[in-house]
Amino acid sequence: MKLNRARIFAIIWTAFIASSCLLPASVFKPFSFQSLLDLDKIIHLTLYFFFVQLWALSNENLTQKYKVVILISGIIYGALIELLQSALNNGRSFEIDDMIANTVGCILGIMLLTITQNTLPLLKKYLPFHKKGN
Repeated sequence: MKLNRARIFAIIWTAFIASSCLLPASVFKPFSFQSLLDLDKIIHLTLYFFFVQLWALSNENLTQKYKVVILISGIIYGALIELLQSALNNGRSFEIDDMIANTVGCILGIMLLTITQNTLPLLKKYLPFHKKGN
């Protein structure tokens, strides 16, 4: 299987999620903007939104079945990361709220995929990883 540029970006994003979510908590500076709808949850939602979007864009023949596979993979990946956070004992902890935010990000990513593919001509025309003929 030849890796296209979109799949490379999706793999890099997947690795970024794992590396940033599995770093010890002490690496991050304390941040307290509780009025910002808990920034941590927004970050989780955003990470998994783009996870789904990038993996979907990496497939040239995006079928409904593949969308379901991407959705389920994203949810499982998010749960696995949360379990690893608790198992590694690095100051991070398992949080069901994070898993919910990850899942919502995946669902939104799938739901907005049609908009990404069809109504954003700049995406198809200018992004470096998307084929010009699509």
